[in-house]
Amino acid sequence: MSPILKWAIFLACAGPPGGVAAVYMHEPTPDKLNEAIVNIGFYPITPPNILRAPGEIYRVSSDGKSYTMLCEVDPKRLVDVTRTSPTNNRVSSELRKARLGVSADLLRNIKTKADAKLVETVSLELEDVEVLEVSLEQLAIIADESLKRETCDHEVRKYLEVGDYVCQGQQVLKATTKYTVAFDDTATGLLERTAGVIKLAYDEDARVEGGQIISGKNLYYGMKLAPRCLYLPGERSRQPPLNFWYRIANRFPALDFSE
Repeated sequence: MSPILKWAIFLACAGPPGGVAAVYMHEPTPDKLNEAIVNIGFYPITPPNILRAPGEIYRVSSDGKSYTMLCEVDPKRLVDVTRTSPTNNRVSSELRKARLGVSADLLRNIKTKADAKLVETVSLELEDVEVLEVSLEQLAIIADESLKRETCDHEVRKYLEVGDYVCQGQQVLKATTKYTVAFDDTATGLLERTAGVIKLAYDEDARVEGGQIISGKNLYYGMKLAPRCLYLPGERSRQPPLNFWYRIANRFPALDFSE
């Protein structure tokens, strides 16, 4: 345990009264996939990448909308403690709704382009969807190891002393995005042009690979924080500020909905 910091991660926290309809209290994003990721409790990683791994320590903005990595964890350290599971029904349902909405938007955008008039259908598919998770016990061990590094300890304490949120990632949502496109029989050479339209209209990372249009192959699309953040000696642990109720509870401890 760091001589400077105390931290606590509890196994679970009860939801606020009436539940929470969305993770962030803000206007819905026009990106339906990111909106679905938010609705299932993950922070959208845009663009998708593998840099937001579980176990790493982040400075989280007061509204929960942006994260900055403070302490990195060697990927090899996570190999034996990371569990992988297929997505549950709620995750699958939200992503399925997002796919339908994105597909409709894509077709509408593509059909406005003169060189894509022969496209019959286009749809977004998410393949190899999994949730990668590190247990709270292992997160505690990793945090302890990280805070023994003087530079990590210094960075974490610097942000905690000014009242910022400092939290660990616990889960990531991994997937591959693929766009399927059906052409009129008379269409020739449109795959590259269609990929270009998708790139301009919706997904800047879309590219043709192996006769398919893909984006974000086996990348992390969302991250979920541990239920409790790090804190200084003499202070009280706080929940990540991911919704209105948790932010109120952090400001007025007597209203902590997790207890």
